[in-house]
Amino acid sequence: MGRRYGYRGGSSYRSRDIGRERAREHIRQAGVLSRELGGTDKDVKAYFFSLSGAERGRVLDEYERLHGHSARDYAEKTIPKWRSGKVHMSGMVAERLFSLLPKYMPIEQKFKLTESLWRHIGPTSRRDLYVNPSVGIDELEEVVKGHLNTDVLDYMIPEQMERRFQWLSQGDVNVKQQLLNHLRQLEKGLAAESLRVNLPMLADHLRSSKGELTTNLRHKLEIGKNSITVHLTDKVEGITETAPAIPRGGGDSDWSWIWWVIGFFVLVAMFGG
Repeated sequence: MGRRYGYRGGSSYRSRDIGRERAREHIRQAGVLSRELGGTDKDVKAYFFSLSGAERGRVLDEYERLHGHSARDYAEKTIPKWRSGKVHMSGMVAERLFSLLPKYMPIEQKFKLTESLWRHIGPTSRRDLYVNPSVGIDELEEVVKGHLNTDVLDYMIPEQMERRFQWLSQGDVNVKQQLLNHLRQLEKGLAAESLRVNLPMLADHLRSSKGELTTNLRHKLEIGKNSITVHLTDKVEGITETAPAIPRGGGDSDWSWIWWVIGFFVLVAMFGG
């Protein structure tokens, strides 16, 4: 009886080891797939689950041709459970299915999947410009445009985006160029729209502040995850990214004296007895 109990225990341990190994393999495969798709696969899965019956049928026909009828049958039966989250799609199955999607995907959808990744991993920047109210709006506009070009339009395409381009184009150079052009036009359009809306506001701020003795107006331009905050202040000359120094004794009080008082009472407490 003792040996039989030990055998069951050993079998149980082996089963748990196999289960853990399979779980690790699923995690590894999911990581491989995520890298292949550009670092995020939620938008790709959402697209797959949104396919109509006819659209999904074309993908599954190819899937069956490559991996057999039983693989297709399992996929068709499990898609509702994958969609609801009741069953986790293994990395191997997802990799096989998603590798077929671009072939049947319209270019408009490829543009959307490019945009969704760009919103996730696109360039991020934050700048503060300190501007004297005497500066002309044309000069300020040129400086703002220059920073937008540097931060938004001239950044290097990250590796994740390159992977998404590669997956969507499936080696087709023309498709890859279309995706890149679309992304650049999107960025330029967002930058142009932000300037169109914000520059008149900046001009109004400049005009309204010229007659004031002290100026402390602020206006923020945002494009995606990039921002340029324009601070109108008479404490600087021209346009600079260096914040004006706050004079000692002006504005915020200097509370350093209180540390001397605290230190004195600590010494009294330690040695006064």
